[in-house]
Amino acid sequence: MTQALFCVFDGHGACGDKVSHYAMNNIQEKLENHPQLMSDPASALKDVFLSVDSQLRKDPSIDAELSGTTAVVCLMRWMKGGKGKAWVANAGDSRAVLGVKENGRLKAVPLSQDQKPDTPAEYKRIMKSGGFVSPPENEWGGPARVWLDANMTLPGLAMARSIGDHLVGAIGVIAEPEVVEMDIDPATDPSKDGPQFLVMASDGVWEFIDSPEAIDLLQAANVTRSATEAVTKLIETAAQKWREEEGDYRDDITAVCVNVTELFKRG
Repeated sequence: MTQALFCVFDGHGACGDKVSHYAMNNIQEKLENHPQLMSDPASALKDVFLSVDSQLRKDPSIDAELSGTTAVVCLMRWMKGGKGKAWVANAGDSRAVLGVKENGRLKAVPLSQDQKPDTPAEYKRIMKSGGFVSPPENEWGGPARVWLDANMTLPGLAMARSIGDHLVGAIGVIAEPEVVEMDIDPATDPSKDGPQFLVMASDGVWEFIDSPEAIDLLQAANVTRSATEAVTKLIETAAQKWREEEGDYRDDITAVCVNVTELFKRG
């Protein structure tokens, strides 16, 4: 049996780079050493996210009161040339999507859901905890945001879950991820039906490209066999969309593409 870990982190706030690097280093290490990694990966992933967030809170070298990071983490496990499983843990608005070929065409299968402040379950938890959620700005396209109070004092966070952002931890912004488990029976070659491609990216990609469009884009460009060509195409297209919509400004763009068919051939 072989396993691999793929992650995308998207920091925000003054110390967002430090928080994202902290999460990157510690999630991998803690997960590798977690006693339930083999027997219960979903529980291990949840425990590791919470443990890293708790440990970060105690680290005096990083101010994570108004800084944090999203985290989407995919653990894949398989037998060489055979079937496997994927566990995807997500906190925030980065996203994982699986490209599955059916009847000769790829379709997008979501492996995570964006946790926005106005998502019904997230909104309910935040309001119940005493937080305040402002609706999306229709005039200029701004997102829904989390605030400490109705006067919108601080922090204006555009996600409902994250690692860090401890100032709003008491009002319902949590580090606990949602975990999706999926059986993976990959296509044996590119001409066959089955899961073929994993795409993971920060919201800088998804701002102007939705999940089906991303998978269609990779298929139309005929780059799904090459992970490097695929991720380059995705990032270049996202950057172009930002130029068209926002001029010189763009959000951080981070993406990972994995050829699942080729990956599962390795052991």
